[in-house]
Amino acid sequence: MSFYGFFILVGVVIAMILLYKHADRWIKKMDPKTVKTVNWIGFIAGVVGGVLWYLFAQGIFMIITLAGIVVYFLFYGYDRMEEEEGGEKH
Repeated sequence: MSFYGFFILVGVVIAMILLYKHADRWIKKMDPKTVKTVNWIGFIAGVVGGVLWYLFAQGIFMIITLAGIVVYFLFYGYDRMEEEEGGEKH
C-alpha cells in the first residue's frame, strides 16, 4: 500500500468516526419512517455492493459495500427507539 492510499484510508476512518459521533443527534430528530427507509437502503446497498464486489473484484464495489454497512448500522434501531419513547410517555 502506498503512502497516498494509507492516508486516504486514515482519512476515511476518521471521517467515519466523526460521522458516527455526531449522527446520533441528527438521526433522533428524523421521522421513524424515514429512518427505516434509509436503514433498508443501506442494507440493500451493502448486500448488492458485496455481491458485485465478489463477482467483479473492483474497488468501487468495496466502497459501496462499506458505505451501505455504515449507513445500515448508523440507522439500525433508531425507529424502534422513537416508538418506545412515544409509548412510555402515554
